[in-house]
This record gives sequence, structure tokens and C-alpha cells, in this order.
Amino acid sequence: MRTTEQTRLIRAGAVCICAGLVYGYLLIPLGLRLRCPFRALTGLRCPGCGVTDLCLAVLHGRFWEAPAYNWGLTVSLPALVWLAVSRWKYGRADIVRQQRVCLVLAVWLLIWGVIRNFIGI
Repeated sequence: MRTTEQTRLIRAGAVCICAGLVYGYLLIPLGLRLRCPFRALTGLRCPGCGVTDLCLAVLHGRFWEAPAYNWGLTVSLPALVWLAVSRWKYGRADIVRQQRVCLVLAVWLLIWGVIRNFIGI
């Protein structure tokens, strides 16, 4: 039997997937694309820039093109999957390890945000 927290996580995931599909298949073809506020203010790419194009490439079955849009996220994907599975399977019982993984991911994405602007990726 699922706990209330697991049910909420499943619902939140389903809502995110549905919102992404609506955005990817309906809004973007109409020319309604969200702009990165960080890039609009600074002219620099944030650690998440390229995620929309990465997701669109996956949605359209162009899996080989997807990593090129955001290598930092592609590298951190195994840790993100582990985090989601761990949260779903163990809930708060494994919270210390989950927090450590979140900290490592946050540090990695900050480093990635700096690296990508120096190298021009």
C-alpha cells in the first residue's frame, strides 16, 4: 500500500509530465517559448539552459542529439534518477544520503554553470 507522500510524488510527477507535453507539443510550435530569466538579465547561460531543447529532442525521439543541449544535466542524470527512486522507495528513511546527493548535485550544477560560460558550451 502506498503512503500519502508516495501518492503525492506520483501525482506531482504526472502533473509535470503533462505540463511538459503540453508545452512541448502545443505551445512551442505556436512560438510561445519561455525565456531564461537569468540569461535575459545577465547574458550568461544558467546551469539549466538547454533543458527545454534537451526534453524536446527526447520527446521527438532524437536521443543522440539530446545530451548536446545540456551536458551538465546529462552527466547528473544517474544521480537524479537515484534520488527520485530513493525518495519514492524509502521516503524520509534515507534522508541523510538524499541530502548529500542533493548537495553534490547543487555544487556540480553551480560548477557546470560557470564552466559552460567560460568554455562557451
